[in-house]
Amino acid sequence: MGNIVRLNEHLANMIAAGEVIERPANVVKELVENALDAEASRIDIILKEGGLQGISVSDDGNGMDAEDAELAFERHATSKIKTERDLFRIRSLGFRGEALPSMAAIARVELTTSKGIDAGFRVVFQAGKKIESGFASARKGTAVSVTKLFYNTPARLKYFKGPIPETAVITDMVGKFALAHPEVAFRLQHDGKDLLKTNGNGNKIEVLGELYGYGVAKMMLPFHGEGPEYRLSGVLANPLVNRSAKSYVTLITNGRVIRNPRLVAAVIEAFDQRIPKGRYPIALLEIQCDPMLIDVNVHPTKLEIKFSEETKLFAQIVSVLRKRLEDFSLIQEVPLSKSEGWDPIQGRLRFETAERPAEPFAEISADRVDESPRDLIIQVEENRSEIRGFDPLPEWSFLGQYAGTYLLFQNEEALYLMDQHAAAERIRYERYLRKMADPQRQYYDLLVPFNLDFSLGEAMEIVQKGDLLAEFGINLSPSGPQSFFLRSVPAWFPSGMEELYAETVIRTVLSGKDLRVAEVRDELAKLLACKHSIKANHYLNSEEISTLVADLRRCDNPYTCPHGRPAVIKIAHTDIEKWFRRVL
Repeated sequence: MGNIVRLNEHLANMIAAGEVIERPANVVKELVENALDAEASRIDIILKEGGLQGISVSDDGNGMDAEDAELAFERHATSKIKTERDLFRIRSLGFRGEALPSMAAIARVELTTSKGIDAGFRVVFQAGKKIESGFASARKGTAVSVTKLFYNTPARLKYFKGPIPETAVITDMVGKFALAHPEVAFRLQHDGKDLLKTNGNGNKIEVLGELYGYGVAKMMLPFHGEGPEYRLSGVLANPLVNRSAKSYVTLITNGRVIRNPRLVAAVIEAFDQRIPKGRYPIALLEIQCDPMLIDVNVHPTKLEIKFSEETKLFAQIVSVLRKRLEDFSLIQEVPLSKSEGWDPIQGRLRFETAERPAEPFAEISADRVDESPRDLIIQVEENRSEIRGFDPLPEWSFLGQYAGTYLLFQNEEALYLMDQHAAAERIRYERYLRKMADPQRQYYDLLVPFNLDFSLGEAMEIVQKGDLLAEFGINLSPSGPQSFFLRSVPAWFPSGMEELYAETVIRTVLSGKDLRVAEVRDELAKLLACKHSIKANHYLNSEEISTLVADLRRCDNPYTCPHGRPAVIKIAHTDIEKWFRRVL
């Protein structure tokens, strides 16, 4: 007899359960997807101790008859696909027929269902076997209760992080389901306490308000965009409202909540320089397309899918979102009135988010800087186009300088504070970016060459990449086994900074990055802009201030530094009056 044997059904289901059911959240996901596929208009989820002691999902969907209820526990039994052709045109959320048999292999599963016409049916499975069945009430829909989860796979329990972390994961997941299907009323309860309730009226903004707070929801705008393959829609928050995690970017494709790091990166790129480094946007992106353009059958949990023409989709997302972001004001307004959500004691905005701690006041981004304080004038074309995608800075009058760091301005509407370092960094960044993108790069020879030392390995790389450095305007000649004379540099290098800037460029090339790639030039411009900008605690004279403001007004984005920190903040005059109790 050979060594290969056919696995019995129960063992095969336990193996499948290891792929499909990793934690209680997977149980909730599979059952909610089944409810949505059954055209439910209401879904109730009840958890006990994070789902480990009990998970119940009930719906008012189409329901099943007795035969289908028992057949649903057989592996690869499904109503979603019937032919090979269907596999490439999947519109349902579930289709493999593995969820219920996988749960039944590692838990006790009780299913009660009815089509709402005749008597309902109840069936109970445990350890992959049917232990009870019979007639039940005739309420239309299906209710599934899962208990004793992982009772026969104790090794899986050591990965259970506890009721609170697991409940948090489930809450986030159900919230995303509610965003994908706002027409369905969701209710999530844990240990007798409601965590999330939506009314199913189809309003995504209301769902966002339930999830992230209505203060955030009010600062969101819808967007739309259509291409030959993909139709985009959704909502995004003002860049001033941002978070410390990428999980606030929700991706939905044809009604399916998905996970795709590359498309999340596209959303983040669209917000580039509008939010600080290390902060992330709040956005809901929905992608509609022909099912033939996606493959949902690449991961057991069906969270990850493959897109045809993903590079084009990436570019489309960036373009559509950037265009919509032009409609947001990027001068950060700081409300001083507690009635408007600003807590002056804590120094933060208070968002009314249920069961969620308030986050620190969201930062804005600002960018632009030039040379030394007396060398801030940038030569720009006489007929340069108007500011791209950003409103111009308001007209104001200068009041003074605070702490050698912040410039104060006023007009009839508000008091404005400018971070002189962020402003200078923005000016310098845009100047360098233009210079590096100019195909007619100019350079000049140094009267006295600098000597630069490197390791032997670095020296070998520099010799190999000498042509690329020369194309950029940096010419080197060997002065020893691991040293070089710096003989010429780009004309835009500031006087006195040639050695530092040249070494920065060389180090960028040594890291394996191609200076001809736009993303690398952008990264390098940010790095160089920060090297010699006006610093904090540096007092400027009136001429330097006038030049700084004039140069900032010429910038494409005068509101943030290249890293997303605010360059200008606005405090409305009415808020100041409220602060001093002059008005109510």
